[in-house]
Amino acid sequence: DYLAYIYHNTPQDPKFAAAKDFTLQNMYEEEIAADRHTDLLIRFAEACGTTAERIIDPNNMAPTTLGLQSWCFAVAARENFVVATAALVVGLESQVPDIYRKQTPALREKYGFTDEEIEFFDLHIVSDEIHGERGYKIVLDHADTPELQQRCLEVVRTGAKMRRMYMDGLWKEYIEKDLGALVETK
Repeated sequence: DYLAYIYHNTPQDPKFAAAKDFTLQNMYEEEIAADRHTDLLIRFAEACGTTAERIIDPNNMAPTTLGLQSWCFAVAARENFVVATAALVVGLESQVPDIYRKQTPALREKYGFTDEEIEFFDLHIVSDEIHGERGYKIVLDHADTPELQQRCLEVVRTGAKMRRMYMDGLWKEYIEKDLGALVETK
C-alpha cells in the first residue's frame, strides 16, 4: 500500500512519467498479477506451520515488524516521491536479492522446502533486482538538488538500520527462544 502513496506524491508532469509507470508496475506485481506476492509469502508461512489468518491479523505482528511497516508508510506518505523511492526501493527493496540468494539454498537443501513453497523468494531475487536498478535510475534522474540528494542518502541509511532492527526482532521473537532451548538440551 505504501507504493500507492509514492505514486500519489509523484507529480503529473511528463518528466516524471517513467517514475509513475515504475511505481504502478511495482504495485501491479505486488497486488494484482497472477502470482500476488502477498499470497506467495503466505504460502511460505503456511509451509512453516502457521495459518494465513495468523499472518494477516495485525495483532500478531512483532513490534519491530510494526516499526518497519510504520516507517515505510511514514516515508511514503510524507516525503518527496524521490526520497521515498530512495528509502523504499533503493534502501530496502534492492537489498532483497542478495539476502534471498543466501537464504533460498538453505531453505531447499537443509530444510526441504519445495520450489512452490519458496517461490516468493525466488521471484524477488529477480524482480527486486530489476526494481532496485529502476529505483536507482529514478533517484539519479530526480534527486536534482543537494538537499534532495542528502535526504536520499539519509533515508537509505535509516532504511538499512530499520531492516536490521526488523531482522533482529524476528530473531528474538521466533528463533532465539528455540535455539536457547536447543543449546540447553545438549
